[in-house]
Amino acid sequence: MKKIWFAVTVLFVSLMLAGCQESDTKSFKVEVVSINGSILLSEDIIFNEDDVSDVVELIDQALDLDYSTSDYGTFVNGIGEFYPTEHEATYNYYFALYINDEMSTTGIDNIVLTDGMKISFVETTMLDQIDLKVDQIIQLFLTNYYDTYINDQQFEHFVLASVKQLNLHGYESPILTQSSIDFPVENLLRENAANSFKTAIFESAFNLDLTTTQSALSGFEVMGTYDGMALLNALLLVDGSQTQKDSVLSALLTFAEGQSYLDADYAGMMLLALSPYKDDSSTQNAIEFMTEYIQSELTVDGVNAYGSANASSTASVIIGLVAQGINPRSEAYAIEGIDLIEALLAFEINGAFQWQLSDEQADMMFSTPQAFSALVAYKIYRDVRGNPAFNLFDF
Repeated sequence: MKKIWFAVTVLFVSLMLAGCQESDTKSFKVEVVSINGSILLSEDIIFNEDDVSDVVELIDQALDLDYSTSDYGTFVNGIGEFYPTEHEATYNYYFALYINDEMSTTGIDNIVLTDGMKISFVETTMLDQIDLKVDQIIQLFLTNYYDTYINDQQFEHFVLASVKQLNLHGYESPILTQSSIDFPVENLLRENAANSFKTAIFESAFNLDLTTTQSALSGFEVMGTYDGMALLNALLLVDGSQTQKDSVLSALLTFAEGQSYLDADYAGMMLLALSPYKDDSSTQNAIEFMTEYIQSELTVDGVNAYGSANASSTASVIIGLVAQGINPRSEAYAIEGIDLIEALLAFEINGAFQWQLSDEQADMMFSTPQAFSALVAYKIYRDVRGNPAFNLFDF
């Protein structure tokens, strides 16, 4: 009988000790939430009441926390494999700290752990809905259509220039290297200024030798305004002689003065071509004339051209404006509160763009690549500190 009572006593004491140990062991949950509200990570972390580790150490030990410290406290860069969108490229996105689904009023260093607490790192942005959609559409285009425009059969020069600029500015995008070339270089054309311009974009984007194209361009003269704009853009890419640039600029301005027909595409292209010379006294009249014309053609649907607004012309204007350092979202380029970027986005269908809003199908030939490029040009202009003028074809 004594043995039985002893066994019962030992069992009772063991259960009591186990109960005490369980009461000392607590846990808190860590979540990572994406910008669209998806839960990317959810993990329970065990801690003990007498644990001397702080919150940062506990999360770091469990999930590999990437953080930096300063006089202002601890800044969380990433948790495990999860980082904010555009990490190391911009500060447009960051993790906001939430405690039990409410934004924390204290830094992570000062959190007092309690059993069952939930700590959430919620991806957040200061961008408004229009700018947020710009970023989303750029990535959607790259996912859905990059291979459509850059492949072994063709390259679309607006798309290629845009992807190169995304590469140079550190954004997530297909990396352009010589080993990634699919298009046969022997098929590159240089028989006129327009095709030489496209070839110069290709060679510059893939870091190829520009000598042959530079030589071809040196023999061209300006035959008209569109020809002159292509030639001036190409000379910028291949670092042509200053003498030829000055001659082409002078001829282009002369042709522009005598131009009887004017539309939004022309105005946008002219602003782009003149952007390296926007501070020259010789270009001021032409630039002012183009911007005033664009403002006179603004509608709630974009820039009027050929009787109604369309995505291609609106995109051309946006590219030209940011090349001059002009914000296409400013009040000067808005009608009834709708700016040019918002107007352009209205043409978007799953990452592609209609030519006109009444169209049932996307225009894959012109509007889609040009609208994508306009969004890229605007994005980089927007993201660079101080918003300096940004020329899509200067790289």
